[in-house]
Formats: sequence, structure tokens, C-alpha cells
Amino acid sequence: MKKSLFKNTIYKSILSFVNIVVPLFVGPYVVRLLDVKLYGIYNTVYAEFQIFLIFASFGLYTFGMREISKIRNDKDKVSKMFTNLFIISIFSNVLVCLIYIIYALFVSSGTALLLYMIMTIQFLGNVFYIEFVNEALENYKFITIKTVIIKILYFISIFLFLKKPNDIAIYALIVSLVNFANNIVSFIYAKKFIKFNTSGMEFKKYFKPLITILIISNIGLLYSQLDKVMLGRFIDGVSVSIYYIPYYLIATLAAVPYSIINVSIPRLSYLCANESKETYTNSLNKIMSSLLFIIIPMCFGVMVLSDEVIFLYAGDKYKACVPVLAVACMMRIIISLESIFTNLIMYPNDQEKKILKISFGCGIINLILNSLLVVFDIFNPATAMFTTAICELLIVIIQHIYVKKKLDIRPKLISKQNLSYLILSIMFIPISYIIKLIDFGFYINIIIIITLCTLLYGIVLILIKDENVLLIKDKIFKILRRRKNA
Repeated sequence: MKKSLFKNTIYKSILSFVNIVVPLFVGPYVVRLLDVKLYGIYNTVYAEFQIFLIFASFGLYTFGMREISKIRNDKDKVSKMFTNLFIISIFSNVLVCLIYIIYALFVSSGTALLLYMIMTIQFLGNVFYIEFVNEALENYKFITIKTVIIKILYFISIFLFLKKPNDIAIYALIVSLVNFANNIVSFIYAKKFIKFNTSGMEFKKYFKPLITILIISNIGLLYSQLDKVMLGRFIDGVSVSIYYIPYYLIATLAAVPYSIINVSIPRLSYLCANESKETYTNSLNKIMSSLLFIIIPMCFGVMVLSDEVIFLYAGDKYKACVPVLAVACMMRIIISLESIFTNLIMYPNDQEKKILKISFGCGIINLILNSLLVVFDIFNPATAMFTTAICELLIVIIQHIYVKKKLDIRPKLISKQNLSYLILSIMFIPISYIIKLIDFGFYINIIIIITLCTLLYGIVLILIKDENVLLIKDKIFKILRRRKNA
């Protein structure tokens, strides 16, 4: 393949880094500035909007990236598929947008209704959400540059126009316009390489797989999205914010290691379709260990600093987020494993129906658990997230058993290498406890804990000659030698 997986990962990592840095600057400003109740209304409206958006997207992103990655060397086939999917996108987004507007008129008024209407901008932008083409063709350089520029514009807009606690409509408008701009630019770029081809339109051919993926996407609503909607309906909008802030924080931080998964989907889809099972499995195990190498210590690191992270991000207004963040960190590790099995094993091996059954069954369990929490009056952001984590873990266990027995694929999930990441990360807990017990001061504690945990993790992995550490070392030395010889 002409495009380097390592370079793609670097581009994706840069993109993810920007997606971390900008929210870490913008987020605290937004959370601290906006009125707690208004921000709660926004998060409630946004949670419901995302349900409609999933229907409007119609599974096009996942299906398009997987299928186009398989035929990307045939320009004519790519052009025909792209045209079919784009026209389907127009119809699905227009239809769902009309249903969304009717729903909003019936269930809301005042500020909430205004926010619902502003969100409709994103349906228009979603028509042009064809980033799956650039992902499938591995145009990560363009994606990175484009997104960095738009994120900078978003950053400037927030600080330029968001001034008062009641500027919630302005915030919603900025978010919607940024998403719209991001999609339009990607569409214009993709059209440089892919032309519309309306000969032999085959809409019916795509409906069945798209509906299957759509259902799978909707099953995802039975997890964190269900939590937020139920919190908004059974408690209040503030509880949605208390759930959303920790979830968003750890998800944002996880964006960098997740770049490993995202750039690997087209590659593994290609290997699965064109290479031997051994080649595919070896690549899969390397990708898995690379992700866990980063995600496990990151999640444990944020967990032991939950108090400090929430204070730095949201101030005193959202102290209730602390225990939720601790749970969110552990859930993120589980979600990462689930993402590996779903996106890198099940999807490339055409196991959508099995994903559907497993996810639906565990999603129903999550709905039942949440309902029981409501009945016994112990439903809150922390307990809601905990039940979701349990169901996500159940998915991982079932998928792991299935791929070994039915697909004869043996991912090395519980390996000596992966266990070393987990054991070293668990050691962060006593280290942070001791430092906080001594108490050198708020900021000094943070610096000492991060330094000691990083040194422990890095030094031990170097001593045991971990493959991922050696890979990073080799890449760094190569770059240094090139600069020296230049």
C-alpha cells in the first residue's frame, strides 16, 4: 500500500491532539460561563437531537468507509457507490429533519424550542457528511489540516461571541455552524477526486445493509445516550450535565489513542478481504496492544486525579462530577475493547447481524437496570454510568467468545504484554494516595503524581523491552538521524 499506516496514525493523532487541546481551552470557559440550568437544557436537547441525527445518518458513514475501502482502487465503482450513498443521505436527512421539527414543536417551548430549531442546521450539514470517503481513501493529511483550521475558527468564535451566562443560543449556533462548515469543506475536497455517476443507480442494493447498520447505531442509544435522555426526563437537565461533562472529558482525551482504531479500519478491512487470516490477526493484535498501551494508563491517570481534573475544568459548580468521572474512566477502557471487537473484527468479517443481536440484548439489560434504579430511587449520573459499564463489559465478553469459536480469530486480549499495562496502571492508585496524604499542595500534587506515574510506567516497560516502547524509540531515533544527516 502506498500510504503508510504509521503516517496515517501520526496525522490522525495530530488531529486528535487538536480535538483535545481546543476543548480543554474552550470547555472550561463554556462550562464556567453559562448558567447551570441553561447548560443543562442544552445538554438535554442535544442528547435528544443526537437520536434523530443517528437516524438521519442512516449508517452511511460506517457502511461507506468499510465498502469503499474494499474497492478504492476502482474509481468507477467508488464513484457509483459515492453517488448512491449521497442521494440516500439527502432523502434520509430531509425526512428525519421534518420529523424532528414536528417533535420539537410538540414537546418544547421557549429556550428549549429555540435550541431545537438551531440544531436543524446540523441536518443540512449532515447531508454533506461524506468524510467516510476521505477516511476510506486514507486522506488523513487533508482531514487533519481541514479540521485544525476549523477548530481554530471555533476557538476564536467561542471567545469572541460567547460573553454572558444566558448566551446558550449563541453557543448552540456556533456548534452547529462549525459542524456544517466541517462537512461542506470535506465534501468539496472529495469531489475533486470523485465525480457523480448516476448511471445504473442501485438504491435498493444498499437499503438492507444500511438498515442493519442503522439498527446497530440505534442500539447504541440503549447505552450512554439512553442514560442522558432518562436523566433529563426523570431528574433534570443539570444531572445530564453532571453525566455529560465527565463522559465528554474522558472521550475527548481518548481521541488520540482512538486514532489507532480509526486509521486501521480501512486497512484491516482490506487485509480481511484480500490477505490471509494470519496476516490479518497479526495486524489486529499489534493494533490492540498499541491502543491498550496508551488508553489504560491514561484512564487510570485521569481517575486518580478526578477531583483535580473536575476542579480545573469546571470549577466548584460541578463537584458532583468527580465520582462520575472515576466511573467514566473505567468504562472508557471497556468501551475501547468493545470498539476493537466491533470495528476491527466483527465489521470487517461481515458480522453485522451478530453485532446487532449482542448489542441489542445487552442494551435491553441496560434499559432494565436503569428502570430498576429509577424504581428504587437510586438513579443518578454515577449509577447510570455504572450500569452502562457493566453492559459494555458483557458485550466484550460475548464478542470475545464468539470470534474465537465461530470466526476462528484469536485476538490476544489477555496477554503478558497487555497485563503489564494494566498492572503498572493500577500502581497509580497507591502512588496518588500517598502523595495526596502527604499533601504538597494542589498543583504540586498534580505534578508529582503525573511525574511519578509516568516514570514508573515508562521505565518498567523499557526494562522489560516492551514492543510499543521499542517502536516509539526506533521511530524517534530515525527522525533524529534524518535531521542530523539533513
